[in-house]
Amino acid sequence: MEADIITDLRSKLKEVEEERLKAAQYGLQLLESQNELQTQLDKCRNEMMTITENYEQEKYTLQREVELKSRMLESLSSECEAIKQDQKMHLEKLEEQLSRTHGQEVNELKNKLEKLKAELDEARLSEKQLKHKVDHQKDLLSCKSEEVRIMSERVHESMSSEVLALQIELTEMESMKTNLKEEMNELQYRQEQLELLNSNLMRQVDRLTEEKEEREKEAVSYYNALEKARVANQDLQVQLDQALQQALDPNSKGNSLFAEVEDRRAAMERQLISMKVKYQSLKKQNAFNREQMQRMKV
Repeated sequence: MEADIITDLRSKLKEVEEERLKAAQYGLQLLESQNELQTQLDKCRNEMMTITENYEQEKYTLQREVELKSRMLESLSSECEAIKQDQKMHLEKLEEQLSRTHGQEVNELKNKLEKLKAELDEARLSEKQLKHKVDHQKDLLSCKSEEVRIMSERVHESMSSEVLALQIELTEMESMKTNLKEEMNELQYRQEQLELLNSNLMRQVDRLTEEKEEREKEAVSYYNALEKARVANQDLQVQLDQALQQALDPNSKGNSLFAEVEDRRAAMERQLISMKVKYQSLKKQNAFNREQMQRMKV
């Protein structure tokens, strides 16, 4: 009886031992499978961490490139604007110079034209006066010829000495009258010349008045342009002072003296991003390991 019990207990113990061995084998297989899964998970996590780190590095690099391109674009825009302003100022100066030269040439041509007009008027008046003198001399010559002919006829007709004396006196009076008329004509010619000269002088006064007004307008224009240039110069001086202050500012990104420091700072930022990514990955891995340990304990 006792032998049966012992045999039965031994068989049960053997079964229990076999089940324990099977359970141990299952546990080992499960542990191996878990280790394999953990290895794959670590591998995936490392790959994910590498991808994330590369992504962050590429993102930061692209941001830096975008910032650099933006600064370059701003610099190029400023240079283009400066070139446009220079070209505009040069064009305005050229237009002003051409306008001034054109005005001077027009004034010179006006002066020449006025002078030619005055000379033409004087020539016409002289021609008129000479023609009038010639006609008068012709008339006078005809009168004298007629008088000489009449006197000759009267002499040949044996006129008395008294009548001849009166005739001679009359002839002298006629001659004096003619001389006075010539003097009057000369005075009239002189008056016409003076009137012509006065008219030319009045035209010159009008032209000089117009030139004076144009010069005054040019002076006002030059003053306004000078005032604009002074204001622009003040603005440029302010911009220059700001640029100098920015160049002396250690925080300025555009300062060439701090370019090396800026590069080091960028490298440290990239390193910090990499450390943050690794820290987050290790933190997640630690949490996962703790969770697995809790499950193993249960």
